[in-house]
Amino acid sequence: MSRHVFKGEGQNPLIVYVVEPCAGQTKNVMFYGHLDKQPYDEPWSEGLSPTEPIIKDGRMYGRGSSDDGYAAFSCLLAVKAAQA
Repeated sequence: MSRHVFKGEGQNPLIVYVVEPCAGQTKNVMFYGHLDKQPYDEPWSEGLSPTEPIIKDGRMYGRGSSDDGYAAFSCLLAVKAAQA
């Protein structure tokens, strides 16, 4: 795993972790998270819940793991679980 930090002048840093694929793997996965807190509100957005993921255009979207300040840890644990 490697870590890259990008920071523009006067901006918050963007930290990117790259986990190289296992032999024979050809698909990529991207996890995104942020450290600020999102307020719990219903409805969050038309047809979306702040706590229930949805699948749209073949992709899953959800707020839970990225909105509690533990996004990096959740992402790395998901990678570790997939590797296991």
